Amino acid sequence: MIVRKRLFIAAMAATALIFTPLATASADEEFWAAVMRDLPEANVSLDQALRTSEREGKPISAEYDVEGSDFQISVYVEKDGHFREVIVDPKSGAISTTKPITVRQEVDEAQAQSAALSKAKLPLTAALATAEDLNGGYRAVSIIPLLGDDETVVAITLMKGEVIRQVAQKLD
Repeated sequence: MIVRKRLFIAAMAATALIFTPLATASADEEFWAAVMRDLPEANVSLDQALRTSEREGKPISAEYDVEGSDFQISVYVEKDGHFREVIVDPKSGAISTTKPITVRQEVDEAQAQSAALSKAKLPLTAALATAEDLNGGYRAVSIIPLLGDDETVVAITLMKGEVIRQVAQKLD
């Protein structure tokens, strides 16, 4: 009986290891499918959302996002050492919500993004412009700063129809 129980537990663990990445991949696919579906309706670029969010603090990252069934642009900003998420309406460009970032993982991400930008010599908007210029017809859907070996790089995700491209752009 103990051997059968151990085999059952091992089988369940193996099943979890196999299907967890599939569930994550499936969630990612659903997310990108939703962004692809709604992006053509967006009149506001990430560049515009970054500039709009400046009244709430220094923008440190931005992305088109699907929260529930709502399509939006999420911009993380920093002001006086505190982090906030600014939600920009992708059709009108108006700020619809501003809320403090309190989830530990999101706070950690915001701190890392802010630390990366503290070493940057160029603004996020310059990196966006360069990436879109170098990738004609693609539209930026996210920009996330990362700290490399003594340099700041932004990971930019671009989309053209159903094609997704990721590029890295230096900010020094």
